[in-house]
Amino acid sequence: MSVVEAVLQTLSTLKFESTSAEQSDPRPTAFDNETLETAEKLRVFQSLPTIAKNLGVEECQKTLVPMLGDLVQKAIGAGDDEVLMVIAQKLPDLADVLGSDGEGASSLIPIISEILVFVEEIVVVQAAADAFCAILPHLSAEQIDKKALPLIRKLHEEDLFCASRKVVSKMMTTCYPLVPAKVESELKCRLIHLADNEDEVPLVRSAAIYQLVTLARLIGNEFKAELSPLLAGLVGDSQRIVRAACVEPILELGKMLNNNETTEYETMVQASLDKLNEDGSRDTRRALASNMAELQKIAISRGGSSKSLHTMMMNLLEDNEVETRRIAASQFKDFCLASPKDVQTDFLLPRLQEHLNMEREERVRSELVCCAVGLLPSARVEDCLPLVRPILAFLNHNLDQPKQYVFEYFSQLMSFIPSSEIQLTILPSLVNLWQGKNWRVRLGVVQSLPCLFATLPESCLRETILPSTLAWLLDPTWAVRDCACRSLARLLSVCPSAATDAIMGTGGGGGDKDVGTGVTSSPPSATISSSIVGSVTSASALTSADASGDAGNTGTGVGVGGAISIATLTANAAARGLRALASDSNYHLRQIFILAVQALWGPGIPEEPSYSALGDLSPNVGLISPALLYDFALRHHRQQRQPQQQQGKTPDKCAPPPTGLPAAGLQTCLQLLLQLLTADPVPNVRFAAARALVIISASLEAKATQKQVIPALKKVLEEEKDFDVRFYAQDALKVFDGSRCGTEAQSLPLPLLASPELMRFFDWSTLPSPTALSICLPTVTTTTIIIFIAASTSYYFLTSSDVDCF
Repeated sequence: MSVVEAVLQTLSTLKFESTSAEQSDPRPTAFDNETLETAEKLRVFQSLPTIAKNLGVEECQKTLVPMLGDLVQKAIGAGDDEVLMVIAQKLPDLADVLGSDGEGASSLIPIISEILVFVEEIVVVQAAADAFCAILPHLSAEQIDKKALPLIRKLHEEDLFCASRKVVSKMMTTCYPLVPAKVESELKCRLIHLADNEDEVPLVRSAAIYQLVTLARLIGNEFKAELSPLLAGLVGDSQRIVRAACVEPILELGKMLNNNETTEYETMVQASLDKLNEDGSRDTRRALASNMAELQKIAISRGGSSKSLHTMMMNLLEDNEVETRRIAASQFKDFCLASPKDVQTDFLLPRLQEHLNMEREERVRSELVCCAVGLLPSARVEDCLPLVRPILAFLNHNLDQPKQYVFEYFSQLMSFIPSSEIQLTILPSLVNLWQGKNWRVRLGVVQSLPCLFATLPESCLRETILPSTLAWLLDPTWAVRDCACRSLARLLSVCPSAATDAIMGTGGGGGDKDVGTGVTSSPPSATISSSIVGSVTSASALTSADASGDAGNTGTGVGVGGAISIATLTANAAARGLRALASDSNYHLRQIFILAVQALWGPGIPEEPSYSALGDLSPNVGLISPALLYDFALRHHRQQRQPQQQQGKTPDKCAPPPTGLPAAGLQTCLQLLLQLLTADPVPNVRFAAARALVIISASLEAKATQKQVIPALKKVLEEEKDFDVRFYAQDALKVFDGSRCGTEAQSLPLPLLASPELMRFFDWSTLPSPTALSICLPTVTTTTIIIFIAASTSYYFLTSSDVDCF
């Protein structure tokens, strides 16, 4: 028996549980034993298109379609809506198989009819109606006349469920272009009757009104003579959802008018809109708000007066319903751009400025800020500052959420502010914000400031920005510290003369002795770490923490200035410099030192991801990972050995790294990095240091690699017990020690040196017990890993498409 025959046999024996009283006995019976679980049935019906393709057109028509008809009747009797839903969704795929030859796809119409007539659940009926619309193109004119149109007439004329009568409107407009002119007139009259019949259910009427838009596009301008009086009456209907549904047909009616047909616009469109504007229904106001921009474009192009639309938009922005105001705010930008320049300048922009100050609902305020920023490029210079200043005033707001709107559009806003004002007012406000308790505000400060570096004088960068950036490396939240590493690299790209102070510190003395002494708990470091990154156990501190959504908080719940003032913290960080982090007792800060070194001497500085004021996105979405930089460095190493391979000097989504940094700074950081690789007690720090050596390999001199790097890596391979550290150390040694990279494959003895990502994704329990397991080193790349199992004849090839290792 073939697989298809087995599935057909399963379909023919499917039974459905009845929801009637006779089947309410909970005791096990033979009927229960023969009944499949719903999930198992759904899996069977999901395979219907595959079954049909394997059966062929003739066998599918003969066997599968009648079987489906019987199953649909059983499912309807049992009230199994889930099965009916899946069957309805798969019917268009069956129609593709059946085609239009002979009876073809028309044999599916009776199945759809059963669902539409006897099922009450709206989602099932909607799926059946969608299947009907998808099948219609496969039918001939005769089949439409004999099977499709009778079904539409039945649904319209008979007293069926509301769901069935609701979807028939869409079925009519889909069938309209496929029928003769006489039937077109019939379908149009039926649709208008559904929309205008006051005895009909409001949901059915609103669905028919929405379909008037599609019908108007099919008929063209000649339909506006019928549509205009129909809508004029419907806007005064007693049902609120009927009135709300009229907005889109009115908009379509306006599009049907020719340009400068002012009289027709005023009588057909504006009169109906004015009547809807007086409607107190929430549904109508939301419908109007959703279409205000398009309505304004129609009013301007048709030569009508848009004054009433301006008033309508302002009323919607002041609506009692928050969602209505949010929708109106989202339309305000396009509404302004469609308005005349004088109206935009004298009326709309001043009102927008007022609402920026008045609005208290965050979702609405977010849309208003987005609108204001979007209007800046099109506004006059003298009109921009009145819009920018209310947004920048959010930096001094008592609440944290408004401050974040500034960071979301920081670079656009700063382009309109004079550099002198930035240094005197904006910069101090931003630096002071870093002592707040909300980590997303602190992240916004650190992420936004680099766009100002090019406009600030060198003295400001060295005296204000550099100490603050070094202090940000000590932030309680990982995301802020990680961003500060990239900010430091961008700062030194603009001001390379500050590199010595950034790396060595401005305090002088006491730093050199840390090099080579291992991880210590120096008093200054311990003080700062405990005050910033240490765990907080008091209830008051925990209640003040911004724990929700903190991607990477190391445990603190207090603000940055909780145990030490911001000035003292900044001064301490500047005095100690970047190198002090390498000997800090907190391993998180030692990892931050490694990330900072990668940013300074790696192949590129990762571009910052988009800031989300409402916290809808993770702070790392769109940020290139260290693993990709590592992969880029390995490919760059192979390119040097194989010149025919081409690769850019800077990875994608990265800015060029700083240039002109002092060699002494690199030598100091290299010594500290090797110290972390060989002596750090935390394995995560050690393998991060090994990976960092590969990333910065292009910046190291041959003399330093021969005398310092290679001996340290060999020592690690000899003494290290952690597999992850040995894996990255082995890769680093291949990069630095060219003599180990021959043309012959080298076998590594067990234990297997596989990457930790590979160990995580690959199911080793499925492999036979290996007696000799090796990896081909010279041919292996970061995108292909070939594993040989010598105990069997099987070969396992894992590529980046199978395992996302890198």
